[in-house]
Amino acid sequence: MSRPDSPAASNDDLDRVVHLTDKDVRDAARLLRLLAGAQPGYIVPPSDAASRPNEHEMLSRAKLVLQSRRIRERYFAPSIFGEPAWDILLVLYITDSAGGRQTLGRLGDWIKTPPTSVLRWVSYLEREKLVERQPHPTDRRITFLRLLEKGRKAMNAYLADLPI
Repeated sequence: MSRPDSPAASNDDLDRVVHLTDKDVRDAARLLRLLAGAQPGYIVPPSDAASRPNEHEMLSRAKLVLQSRRIRERYFAPSIFGEPAWDILLVLYITDSAGGRQTLGRLGDWIKTPPTSVLRWVSYLEREKLVERQPHPTDRRITFLRLLEKGRKAMNAYLADLPI
C-alpha cells in the first residue's frame, strides 16, 4: 500500500522508519565526532540549539557532577581520584554562574586540596587559557580566580552533552 506523500513507499519501507529523540541525535553526533577523529578539547556545539539545556539546567548539572564526586569519597579513598583540575573548573563554573568570585584559599578548602596542588593546577589551567588570576584591589595576599570564556564554553559543551 502506498502513502499519498510517498507513492513508491511500501509497508516494508514504513516498518523501517525510525524516529530519533533529541538525545539520540546528540549521541549520534558525538559518536560521529569520535569516529571522525575530532581532537580532545575541540568543542563542537550541538547542532540543535533549541534542544540545549538552559543556563539553570547547566548549573544544576554542574552541581550534580560536583556532588557525585563528593559522594564517591564515602566509598573510595580520595587518593585514587587525583584530578583537582576538574574540581577547580566545576567550582569556578558554579561560583561564576552565581555571580561570585573564588579566592585561591577558598578554592583549596572547597575541593579539599593542599594549596601547593591548587597553585600547580591553576597554573596549568591558565596555560590552557581556561582560567585567569585576578589580584585583589587592596590586599596583595589575596588572588581571585575566574573562568575564562574558553573554559565556560568547554564546560557548557560538556554539561550539554551529559546524558542526564
